[in-house]
Amino acid sequence: MEPLNKNYGIISDTIIKQILGYDTLPVYFSVVTFGKYDNLGHNLSPITIEKFWDRDECEKTAKRIYNALKETFGTDCVWSFIERHKDIIDIDNYGNETITKGRFHLNILHTWFQDRFIEEPNRKIKRLMGDDNRFGFTIKDQRYQDIEDLKIDLYDACIVRSCDWINRYQNSVKTQPLLDRMDVEETIHYCLKDYKNGKISLQDVILWKASDFYKP
Repeated sequence: MEPLNKNYGIISDTIIKQILGYDTLPVYFSVVTFGKYDNLGHNLSPITIEKFWDRDECEKTAKRIYNALKETFGTDCVWSFIERHKDIIDIDNYGNETITKGRFHLNILHTWFQDRFIEEPNRKIKRLMGDDNRFGFTIKDQRYQDIEDLKIDLYDACIVRSCDWINRYQNSVKTQPLLDRMDVEETIHYCLKDYKNGKISLQDVILWKASDFYKP
């Protein structure tokens, strides 16, 4: 299907070239969603939940994540995108339709960190080792067959720690490695899909202050 945005091909190719230009596969992809409960399953306050619909607040969160990845792992590059969940459509008994805008979530790509950061962890990584992984077990107490699995748990823990209103349940932060160039390209197209379809501008999908994009 042809993109509705005529500039999409040029823009997407430029972004792909920038991200793949660092030649640091794997690139990691983290999806950050904002839940309505705290660690103990209690409802968050309405004031907190309102932030999930506030683009500025979500951009501030992306910037905190950006800084946390840089400071904790020495991550070279981070690229942040923002996306809305689907709108909620309610129809009352009289057929009247009400549309509620979906809340935001973040799509973040970031470059890998070297194994030596795990072999000789700094104090911030040591602190993350005491956090729970996505299965609810303390990271330092697990035996990881693959160091990539450990890195994913550390990434997730770092992102959770960066903001006190990111839900700490299993589904709040999901990180996966993009192992080849095709995976990276497909993920970038996914992050840009609303721009591709002409629904929003590029300024509304990329969080520039939380990204390492440069002008060609």
